[in-house]
Amino acid sequence: MKSMKSMKRTKRWVLGSTILAMTLGAALTGCSKTEQGASSSSAPSAASKTEDKYDKLPKSVSVSMYDRGAVAAEEGSYEQNRWTKWIQEQSGVQVKYVPVPRNQAQDKLNTLIASGEAPDLIWDYDRNYIGTLVSQGVVQPIDDYINQYSTVIKNYINENPELKPLMTFDGKIYGITTKRPLNGLANGGMWIRQDWLDKVGMKAPTTEEEFFAVTKAFKEKGLSGNTNAPVVSMFVWPNVIAGLYATHSTQWYLDGGKMMNANLVDRNVGALTFERKLYENGYIDKEYLTDKNSQKMMADWAQGKTGILIGTVGNGIDTYMKDLMKNYPDANPVPLAAFSTKYGKFGAYQETQASIYVAFNKNMKNPKAAIQYLDWMLDKGWYTLLNGTENTHFKLVNGVPQVLDSDKVKKEVAYAGEYAILRNDAKTFKLEDLMIKAAQDPLSQRWAKLNAEAMKTALSVPFRRDIPFSPNSPEISNVLASIAPKLTEIRTRAIIKGDITPEQALDMIRKEYKSAGGDKADQIAQEWYEKNKANFK
Repeated sequence: MKSMKSMKRTKRWVLGSTILAMTLGAALTGCSKTEQGASSSSAPSAASKTEDKYDKLPKSVSVSMYDRGAVAAEEGSYEQNRWTKWIQEQSGVQVKYVPVPRNQAQDKLNTLIASGEAPDLIWDYDRNYIGTLVSQGVVQPIDDYINQYSTVIKNYINENPELKPLMTFDGKIYGITTKRPLNGLANGGMWIRQDWLDKVGMKAPTTEEEFFAVTKAFKEKGLSGNTNAPVVSMFVWPNVIAGLYATHSTQWYLDGGKMMNANLVDRNVGALTFERKLYENGYIDKEYLTDKNSQKMMADWAQGKTGILIGTVGNGIDTYMKDLMKNYPDANPVPLAAFSTKYGKFGAYQETQASIYVAFNKNMKNPKAAIQYLDWMLDKGWYTLLNGTENTHFKLVNGVPQVLDSDKVKKEVAYAGEYAILRNDAKTFKLEDLMIKAAQDPLSQRWAKLNAEAMKTALSVPFRRDIPFSPNSPEISNVLASIAPKLTEIRTRAIIKGDITPEQALDMIRKEYKSAGGDKADQIAQEWYEKNKANFK
């Protein structure tokens, strides 16, 4: 509808025309209709200039999520439960969730993408995976959507400018991310039974040599129940060992300004030798490489059968730690700091500041609805999804949500965090809050205190990350993907079969890399580094 000022201009033009009598009557009639709420003849064209095509579409969006098998049957499923219903009501957006198995998330998403069934919002912790989707043209830039439709995300990016380079690919934002709180940075970590150390009269190891001296003493003393049983539990993924030797597969390392992929550095000999020594001496379960989700390893730890845990810190192992302390009240697990090797002292894997990367499928129908959903999530949705409902699942103590019933929270709330893909909890979180947040029963309090200590211990030795994020290109991704099965085979031969030495294994890995196009990948990585290094802090 035109403004009254515009209408007056129209009247003046009419009065000056040569067909005053006829036109004036029509103009006055038109104005009268407009003032009564009917459309004037020119109103539709004015409205069309400001009309948003997305407003005519349903406010709906589909979102990928990790299926960790954590939803109790009585709660429903990852697609339908108390929290999915709550999200629909509170966000004003109809959300369809597409679960993908945590350990095969990227493979499943790739299958959905290939079949044209991928969700509107695709997210992952791996920036390189999002970069691959960018290079494949699967996802779209979202700067314009943020500028036009967002308030919360837009303000968050302005308040945290250091995150913007991590979101940016080829000069445009493709993956929205938020900061991790301190307890989200610590990932890989180790634990040791202090009561076992006391029984063998030794101190916590600070070097590789001391570590193997302790494991040997644990085994010879038969602390696992007999001298043939393993004394070490270890997660299948190599976040700790690869961190200790600075060989983590997600990294590119700098050697005199030259970029080198983690699979190729000399330190791999030390990492392979470490695992081989664990296996050859029976310090670890012979089937550890095939221990799906490390369940056997963790069960051994919880049942008091092992004295060292090479795995993680944080709430991912809270059940096993509590079970150990409940089953064996005299057990005294304590965090073990990263020890030094002949290559130096490097920490177990630690996350970057950026958490999840959320990307927009290029075939998304309603990006405005997606922004509305994500704005709501970052503004307020995340808090309830992480903590539950006040006075049902928690009460506020000094501004910190304190768990009322740990069993109830575990069943009804723990899985809800999977939906909180954008969060604003880094600003206020303190490790001391873990004690306040935990349920007040002695076991929960004991674990909370241990958990806080473990995170401090894990973060006390920095993880080696030479560059803030790795180069992304189809050529590099293709090379690494093509040799991955062969690298697993070579690693298994060096550790389990023992028919090749770690030195031979590294030589074979380098040859596989080169034959797959590694020289070109190295060239691309080096050019990328030279282009971007001025922006690295």
